[in-house]
Amino acid sequence: MEESLSGLKLVPHHLLAERLETIRELEADALESYEVMKDKVTGEHYLVYRYIHRDIAQGGEEEKYHHLMPVDSDEVLGLLFGEQSYRYPEQWTKPYLRNGGQGDSYVWFDPANVESYNEYEQLGHEVMKKLAEFKKSGQLDEESVRKLMNDLDKL
Repeated sequence: MEESLSGLKLVPHHLLAERLETIRELEADALESYEVMKDKVTGEHYLVYRYIHRDIAQGGEEEKYHHLMPVDSDEVLGLLFGEQSYRYPEQWTKPYLRNGGQGDSYVWFDPANVESYNEYEQLGHEVMKKLAEFKKSGQLDEESVRKLMNDLDKL
């Protein structure tokens, strides 16, 4: 039995083309589509989201993006019977494969990390604010530095 796609860090496009087959198209229009696909080798299922981005700055050049999120058996049934929502990005809360528009390969993206990045960014802004206030005060004595360090620790 071949390796699951989830075990690969970089998934070539040709591998997906060889292994995936459409189970059912859920929705499609001129710019985006959703479908359920199955890996013929491992039996794993994926919710696939495709969309076309037209880059107006580049003269309307089209870039095609594909996202493939692994789904378990219960989720597949929910999708096929219309009982489970599948909209991107709201329902895409676990790691999924995505391409870069022009690239030939797919990489894993974990949307949970986006929240962590946002939290760290906010923390960074708070630290910068505290440092700016400290610098503006002009008080560089040992007690003022200790207070600053305690304030930073509380963040």
